[in-house]
Amino acid sequence: FCWCSSLISAELPPKVQVHDKAFYPNCYTLEMRQPPTAFRKSIRENVTHLKHRFDALPLHKICSDPNITPDQIQLLIHRNSSSNNNINHILQQTDELGMTALHLLSLNPK
Repeated sequence: FCWCSSLISAELPPKVQVHDKAFYPNCYTLEMRQPPTAFRKSIRENVTHLKHRFDALPLHKICSDPNITPDQIQLLIHRNSSSNNNINHILQQTDELGMTALHLLSLNPK
């Protein structure tokens, strides 16, 4: 990803080894996840973020899986919600890059 200035979405497996310069320089999308007042995060912090990006967002995690099925998505939504308000909350959650699960699903190659 070196010199990529338009990386939109990436998820790294937790055990993958990543070179220190894999996302350097000019990876502006990764830098966008930081508050405007924050100091620039290190490449290691960005890699750690990509490895655990969806830990607290199960719908995002399965929607980024190229082998996901509509039935699996529906099952997860219903398991993680007890009312229509909870369903709306799950569907409207965004990650640090501002992406909803639907964004990830639309990027899915299948």
